[in-house]
Amino acid sequence: RLPLQNIDHKLKLRSKKGQLPFVEVNGEEIADSTIIMQELATRYEKDLDAALTQEQRNIAHAMISMLENHLVWVVLSWRIKNTEQMLKGYKINLQHALGSRLPNALLNFFFKFQFSRKCFQGAKKVKAQGLGVHKPEEIEEFGRKDLKVLSELLADKPFFFGDEPTTLDCVAFSVLAQIHFILDEVKYGLKEFMQENCPNLVGHVSRIKERCFPDWEDICTKLDLNAHIPKPE
Repeated sequence: RLPLQNIDHKLKLRSKKGQLPFVEVNGEEIADSTIIMQELATRYEKDLDAALTQEQRNIAHAMISMLENHLVWVVLSWRIKNTEQMLKGYKINLQHALGSRLPNALLNFFFKFQFSRKCFQGAKKVKAQGLGVHKPEEIEEFGRKDLKVLSELLADKPFFFGDEPTTLDCVAFSVLAQIHFILDEVKYGLKEFMQENCPNLVGHVSRIKERCFPDWEDICTKLDLNAHIPKPE
């Protein structure tokens, strides 16, 4: 495992490609989570997929492509069309998140106004991707099929390829967590489907959370990864 250091970061910062996340390694900027993981694995000889066969690597590549280029767009489409539910579902406290003294009611108003502009841009991207031309119920059905494929691949294993997590498990968690960790009082079809028809995916999300983020509640409260690690001056 690579050691972590808690750094002061701002979400307004983006890579030269305009992407998040991005990292700097020895002064070199690397953007896109897939490329970041590949570079770190190569440079520091920490390959999560070292034990996989070529066939398993091929399956992982196909599943990651589905997650990053299809299912995540299904999730994004729901957010764009359900801003208020998104704020409530993820318990987003804008006052805390932005470090502002303005009341949340006012911040929510401005956020929705600003987000509506971003939604327009996001809707154009979703449409360009191909999903945006479909009805909401059709888009949700696409998502249900993706979840079913993942569920059948996982079966009764702890992780997709056995007892240890691989890159596919990390990517799957990053998308499935966005579906699973929405408050129950917010109606979200994909979450309901996952709970009722893909309980093994719910278990998978829980295992990754417990293994990699034992301080999950602290992270969500403080909006700060590894808050227990002192930040450098």
